[in-house]
Amino acid sequence: MALALATYVVLEQLAELPTSALAQGVINVVAVLVPLLCLVCAARSAWRQRMAALAWQSTMASDGAALPHAAPAQPDFEDTVPPCPVCNSGMVRRTARGGADDGKELWRCVNHPVCEGWREVE
Repeated sequence: MALALATYVVLEQLAELPTSALAQGVINVVAVLVPLLCLVCAARSAWRQRMAALAWQSTMASDGAALPHAAPAQPDFEDTVPPCPVCNSGMVRRTARGGADDGKELWRCVNHPVCEGWREVE
C-alpha cells in the first residue's frame, strides 16, 4: 500500500513537468496503472496468507490437535473427578512436565491457564 502511494506521488510529480502531449498521456496512464497494480498484488498476497492460515487451521483440526485459541476440551466427568479448589470447575488428569514434580500425576483445572487450580492425584 505504501509502495502504491509513493509511486502515485512520484508519477504525479513527473506529470507536472513540461513534456510533449504523448509523453504526458503515457505518464498519466502509468500514474494510475502502477499504483493500481501494487494494490492488486497486495490484496492477492493478503488473500493467499488468509487461505494458508485457514488451511493450517483445518489441518490442525483434522489431526485432532488443539488450536492455540481453541476452548479447552471438557473432561468426561465421573464420580472421581474432584472440583477445582480455586474456581470450583471441573478438572482433568494431567502429567506434570519439568520441575520437581516431573512425571507425577495431577489434576489441573479445565480453565487453565486462566485458573491455576490443581491438586495431586490421590
